[in-house]
Amino acid sequence: MAVDVVQSPQLEEAFASYLQRLQLSERRYRDAESKLAIVEAEGFERQRKYGDAAAKFMEAMTLLLGPELKIPIDAANAGGVKCSVYLQMTMDECLTAMTCANGASRCLFGSGKLPEVLDWTTEVDVLHKNARYRGIPVYDWEQYHPPPPALEFHRLRLLALLTASDVFLKLGNTGAAAYVRNLGNDLISSLSSEGDQYVLRQEVLPKSTWMAAMQCRHPDPSIHRNHQITEPTLQVRGEWQKLKVTVHSRIASRMAHACFIYKSFLTLETARGRLYVCGGQRSGTAELYRDLWCLDLARMDGWRELPSYSRPFLNCHMVVHDGKAYLFRGLAAVDFFDLERERWGRISTHFLNARGGRAEWPYRETLADYGACVARGTLYVFGGQYTRAIGCNLFAALDIARKTWTLLSGTPDSVPLLPQYDVPGPRKQHGMWADGSGERVYVMYGMADRQAADLYQEEFGSVEGFVYDDCWSWDVVKKEWRRERVAGNIPCPRAEMSMCYNPAINSTIMFGGYNPALPYYESTGTCYGFHYFSDTFILDHSSATPQWRHIITPSFPTYRAQGQVVADSATGKIFLFGGYTNTSFVPAGKHSYGDIWQLVVDVPGGLFEGVDWEDEKRCAQMGPWQICYTCKTVGSHKKCGGSCGGRVFYCTPNCQREGWPVHKEKHGCRR
Repeated sequence: MAVDVVQSPQLEEAFASYLQRLQLSERRYRDAESKLAIVEAEGFERQRKYGDAAAKFMEAMTLLLGPELKIPIDAANAGGVKCSVYLQMTMDECLTAMTCANGASRCLFGSGKLPEVLDWTTEVDVLHKNARYRGIPVYDWEQYHPPPPALEFHRLRLLALLTASDVFLKLGNTGAAAYVRNLGNDLISSLSSEGDQYVLRQEVLPKSTWMAAMQCRHPDPSIHRNHQITEPTLQVRGEWQKLKVTVHSRIASRMAHACFIYKSFLTLETARGRLYVCGGQRSGTAELYRDLWCLDLARMDGWRELPSYSRPFLNCHMVVHDGKAYLFRGLAAVDFFDLERERWGRISTHFLNARGGRAEWPYRETLADYGACVARGTLYVFGGQYTRAIGCNLFAALDIARKTWTLLSGTPDSVPLLPQYDVPGPRKQHGMWADGSGERVYVMYGMADRQAADLYQEEFGSVEGFVYDDCWSWDVVKKEWRRERVAGNIPCPRAEMSMCYNPAINSTIMFGGYNPALPYYESTGTCYGFHYFSDTFILDHSSATPQWRHIITPSFPTYRAQGQVVADSATGKIFLFGGYTNTSFVPAGKHSYGDIWQLVVDVPGGLFEGVDWEDEKRCAQMGPWQICYTCKTVGSHKKCGGSCGGRVFYCTPNCQREGWPVHKEKHGCRR
């Protein structure tokens, strides 16, 4: 009987084995070539020829990975954090790649090319994450230690973190600078070998260096007063303007409320935006609210009370679609407020299974602390808390017209929670928005509330808090998640931040928030194991490779969390209302706020025209502190008592006398 040699399984197996050996041989050759280039690059670096050294480190990376892969990897090349090439690397290849990226970032820093430095330090982080993805999944709050233990792997990651921290500090982004150093400190503390800890403390991150980074607020007034725009691709000018309501109203200050803007068209020529506030809580008390108020943003002539909701609530969202503001609380009955008729209503909804029939309702209790947005007639809801204190990762979509829900991803609280790398982890108090096209829905940061889980003696509990440093996007068409790179001059990871998408400038805004795991040490030695923020950031979605930029504002609202930032889609105006802070963390602070601020940004459509930025820096009020108009010191200063209404501040009578002539001429102030 004739044998078909071509179709022989033995021949196929032998040929496959030959190809594997050939590929392995080629990879070893590329790795050797890359290491030779690294030696040459290090020689240039020792001679302080940083341009030549950076180019040679990049060449070494190309030799290792091949010319097809553009490094740093951008969205147009591959997109996302996961990289198929990185996932196939051996540990030795990973270490070589991390050495190349670290070398490039160091030399670019020496050349003053800060945006490129952050690109390459991000690449080290991506390499670290892909090494993690190759192993058995672990929870995000667990440190990754490759098997077998590799001290060099941790050392290279630490070097990238410190380089990134130096860049952030140079840019005045103290929050991100402190976060990455704290990340490095946590990594060293997690090592089982005291000898390894000692080596990394001595060579890379001494305890004193970490401690110094923990002694700043974010922003820190002493640093913030000298901020300048030095890298326009990473920074942008802006201004927070505190607004005054001309008529006193009974609306209470609050946190954890719902907030939105609606345009009611009065005539064909005129449209007037209204700011709505509903529910929430007065911080420091057990008082919950169910009231609903609106404010005419053109007239600013006082809050008008509308029909209250049926019961108090907090940390729920109201999203606007087709003249109605929908309030989801985890129940099948979804309430809404008709913004034209100004009355409450309700729709009955249900979940669909894969065959189009009714599915079991996944939320066993009311839901709070979730993220929500609306796009193309669909209400998207992610995360929050309904049973597990740590939070959940259910992702559901409501077709508003059909009144039907679809469970898109996630693990119900009735099922054991397992670590996964292809979907966002369980969280609450995160940011969420849809882009202008409605094609992608984003989920960013937030916290896995391990401290609450510990309080209730639940699984995953810990006395240590945890915030995510990730950003995910959901492809509405493909129905799949992708973990995005958080690139540029990034916000320090946090929860309870105020966040919104502004379609007029095609950008996402982030302000304030809270981090339960980032310590702050006062000069007195008092340590707070948490941090409140008052910094502002913008992400421009019109860019092919979106990067975060720090909005440098001379003044800023007091440090706070659980406020609400909203955008008027018609005018592009951005407003902040409410929030709370810890009164020990902020001297002479309030528990909760009822103030209104408007943000303008120096981008097309950002309404920055007419802002005298240099003068605003002299008149700045930085949270609870002020800058002296004359000598520019920061402290608790007295405001001018003239007709300007307290526009400027003085630290002493001498500064008032010296600064008065300039202030009088500049601002038209009279005694």
